[in-house]
Amino acid sequence: MKLGILCVGRIASAVVISCAIPSAASAATFKSVATKDGKTIILLSGEIVEGDFETLKASIKTANDAGKLVSGIRLNSPGGNLVEGLKLADAVRFAKVATNVAGSATCASACFLVYAAGATKFANYTAQVGIHGASDKQGEETVESGAATVSMARAAKELGVPAAIIGRMVVTPPNEMVWLSPQDLQSMGTTMVGKPSQTSISPTATATADPSIVPRQTQPGDPTQLQPQTKSAAPPSWSEFLDRVIKRSAGQNNGKPNYTRGCQPEFKTCYDAITVVGDDGKIATVKVTKDMNDKILRREICSFNDSVDIRKCFNWDDGTAHRDLKDSNGNWYKVADE
Repeated sequence: MKLGILCVGRIASAVVISCAIPSAASAATFKSVATKDGKTIILLSGEIVEGDFETLKASIKTANDAGKLVSGIRLNSPGGNLVEGLKLADAVRFAKVATNVAGSATCASACFLVYAAGATKFANYTAQVGIHGASDKQGEETVESGAATVSMARAAKELGVPAAIIGRMVVTPPNEMVWLSPQDLQSMGTTMVGKPSQTSISPTATATADPSIVPRQTQPGDPTQLQPQTKSAAPPSWSEFLDRVIKRSAGQNNGKPNYTRGCQPEFKTCYDAITVVGDDGKIATVKVTKDMNDKILRREICSFNDSVDIRKCFNWDDGTAHRDLKDSNGNWYKVADE
């Protein structure tokens, strides 16, 4: 790859915020490795920080000056500065090089966009590739971070990331992570390498091995009937449960989850929801409600009656429940606490 002077394209044009990363992460390092066929692979390891785009350009120029062609970038990063990650993604897409997450390596958050930009993509079965929404520099969800998440989703769409994966990115808080399964990665055109094993399955893949949402055997209409049940003693995280719901909804809707968004100006709130049909044949939604500052107020699982005009909602975080009725205009109103 001969990069020359690269202009940053549309992908990196409008985002000014960071993705959440572990506090112990270290700044990225770049190392060039010669391959047997005379080409060069650049290894990117560590946190993505401001200036990494220029470092990548310099690494490529050094290889080119030595008569070497850069054929790919190997990634091992927990994420970092989103703007810089988008610049790196632009560079990778412009140069049409391969991206690779090797055995036991991690590529998460902002790194995911760099990975998605690869002309060809490879991942080892023991690698972990993770996604979530953006946060501000303090790790908080704000109006600006919400806008950054939307921009990140648009960038992912431009890079050809499937809608089901983008949906999970948008609704996953920055302090949580959805780890993509080999099947998710293959839906992006990834070539999986190595050997799959029980220990190499990501947390999400483990949670979604059984794609159904198993209802509790409780009295009819119990709003907790859609609480996730797993074969292990430990309950799943919100991200794991949400991943199961999105996959089930996609399976019921020709590969695209049934996603809706709405706002209630009188309450100054908006919500994102995924609709799915439970094992009992009833419609249910998994809903996240946020305030005007994009702060999460409630995470709920709601089940509906056959006429879809009465719903019972279970609050994931505090265990409370309530019953709502829909009026003739389609608006929902809480009528009772359960």
